[in-house]
Amino acid sequence: MYRKEVILKLGAIEREYRAVALAVQRLLQQADRDPNVLGSARITHFDVRACAAALESTYIVRLFAVFEDALRDVRRRAYRKRGPIQAEALLAQCASRQRVREGDVISAHRVREYRNVIVHGGDAAPVSLPQARKWLCTYFGWMPPQW
Repeated sequence: MYRKEVILKLGAIEREYRAVALAVQRLLQQADRDPNVLGSARITHFDVRACAAALESTYIVRLFAVFEDALRDVRRRAYRKRGPIQAEALLAQCASRQRVREGDVISAHRVREYRNVIVHGGDAAPVSLPQARKWLCTYFGWMPPQW
């Protein structure tokens, strides 16, 4: 696999989010004009609003999942490391091997911490999807070009 492929996948996830956010916004506008438009799908305005409210969080989880999976692949193939590892240790291990700049490691961990809040609850500073994508791509830019 290539580093560039992973970075392109992360960008594609952000673009997909923007497409879905636009579609949900337009659906709400259409449903405001004609409430019957939602009936065939057996959903309500409340359901679509809930979807809109959770959309960015959903895509942050997805973004981090692709990033984490790619890091696990780097660890397995490039570093010949096997066995379970938590995401926090995975980021630290890959950063150490590739000598990732400290600020880039901290930023990637901020995304991981916010993803954990979304999935498990707790407290961490929110990170927007564009910022998360930027930070994860910057971190991943330190990984080997090919593995």
